[in-house]
Amino acid sequence: MISLKKYIESSVEKSAKALCDSYRASLTAVGVSATQICPQIGEDFQRDLLNLRDRLCVEAEPATLAATGKQIEQDLKRWGESASGHLRETARNVKELMLIVAEATQAVGERDLRYALKFGEFAGQLAAIGDLGDLAKIRLSLANSAQQLRSCVEEMVHDGEQSVARLRAEISTYQRRLDEVERIATQDPVTGIANRYKAERQIQARIERGADFSVAIFDLDRFKQVNDIHGHSVGDALLRDVATELRSFFPPNVLVSRWGGDEFLVILDCGAADARSRIEPARRLAEGGYDVALSGEKRQIIVQASVGIASWQPGETAAELVQRADAAMYQEKAQRKKPATETTRSKQPTR
Repeated sequence: MISLKKYIESSVEKSAKALCDSYRASLTAVGVSATQICPQIGEDFQRDLLNLRDRLCVEAEPATLAATGKQIEQDLKRWGESASGHLRETARNVKELMLIVAEATQAVGERDLRYALKFGEFAGQLAAIGDLGDLAKIRLSLANSAQQLRSCVEEMVHDGEQSVARLRAEISTYQRRLDEVERIATQDPVTGIANRYKAERQIQARIERGADFSVAIFDLDRFKQVNDIHGHSVGDALLRDVATELRSFFPPNVLVSRWGGDEFLVILDCGAADARSRIEPARRLAEGGYDVALSGEKRQIIVQASVGIASWQPGETAAELVQRADAAMYQEKAQRKKPATETTRSKQPTR
């Protein structure tokens, strides 16, 4: 009897201990799960459950066990209400955010009538999320809406790139037209070099900058006789050949222009001394015999040029500068006695 009684007592004690341990483990697991489900409010609930767990032991009185169970029930109820409220608040924030996105999307759509309908439908879908109470449905609707928005934006980007490409092509066409207009406006039609208008613009630009520069005027001696004797077509051909020689002598940054008639004007970004040292070789290159077609035969005409050089002085206008260069040219022309005559001597340019 004694042994049986001890066995029964021992079994009861073991069962009570196992039950208590299981109860304590359940409280621990519930607390951990609550924290994982909703970290914002789960930590406090977990702490309360752990406090209740520590009260449980095999030696605990029945009243203590009953009170603990009742407290656990209250804590579970309170946590459930808090979790439900938190999720409702989260859903409300999501809805508000989606409504803001919907309004922004609608505004973007209104800026482009081609996408107004698409964005209007999309905005309606987002606004409808506000009527959903299930987070799962909100998440699914949001994912679908995001995909639609992404596709629509990609389409807008593609169309935008095409519009930009068309715009660039149109701008390029207009630029080519402007360049052609500028070329026609600043190019001499007979010789193909810069005309007087372009030369005047560049002279004025240098004056406005206060730059140190010089101008040289080349005048072909007795060129009128060429036109009178052989005709203007021969004279034009001769002008083109002289222009080619002058243009080939100077680097691209030096402006060589036809000033008018048989006069050429060169702008050099240097003082008078340097200008003279560069102009003399150019004069020698331009002078000499040029082949022309006369009565079906190739003949040569000797060309000589008078040159006048003037360097810009501060306060001087463009007209005053050119007038000084022109006066220097006529002074040299008066000193030249050799006439321009037809000859069979070939032109020997000095480069």
